[in-house]
Amino acid sequence: MRTPAAALILVLTLLVAGPAPAQSLGDLARKEKERRDKIQTDVKVITTRDSAKYGHAPATTESLPPATAKPDAEAVRAGDKPKADKQAVDEPTDLLGRPESFWKQTFADARKKVKDLEDEERVLQLKIADLQNKFYREDDGFKQQQLQRDVQKSFYEQDLNKENLAKAKAELRQLEIDARKSGALPGWIDGRHQ
Repeated sequence: MRTPAAALILVLTLLVAGPAPAQSLGDLARKEKERRDKIQTDVKVITTRDSAKYGHAPATTESLPPATAKPDAEAVRAGDKPKADKQAVDEPTDLLGRPESFWKQTFADARKKVKDLEDEERVLQLKIADLQNKFYREDDGFKQQQLQRDVQKSFYEQDLNKENLAKAKAELRQLEIDARKSGALPGWIDGRHQ
């Protein structure tokens, strides 16, 4: 009794499911192509090969442009013009789309870092000279030992400063090379006209 009931359920299940239409690989490819054609967005994919090109640039993401705010009715009646955006619309850009203000700010920051490290180098030289003068004027041996430790510590700080200064100068030179490669105009790179 159980076998005919199980067979009947199996037959009914197969009949209800019916023959499923088989999809060929060509049909699937055609549907995928149609789906991609509907999307039609420009998406830039950055691969590991491109990472060297964008390695020194700041990481940014694109977002939708902000909704334009309608000017107040009172402001329009008063004859006031709506305020313009912070960045000029007609600001020139390099080949990678970075504006002049980006390059000027980046170079200003890099030059400030170099200048600060050079100033720190001068301060350390004066500090070492002062500590050495104090060492030679001091009669107490214990105080001389403390001053000698301070002098050695200052020499260590001076060595670190020299390394950081060399790195900062190398980064500034590399930034100039990157700016030239990306098509930045010479006036953007030169810091004399800021």
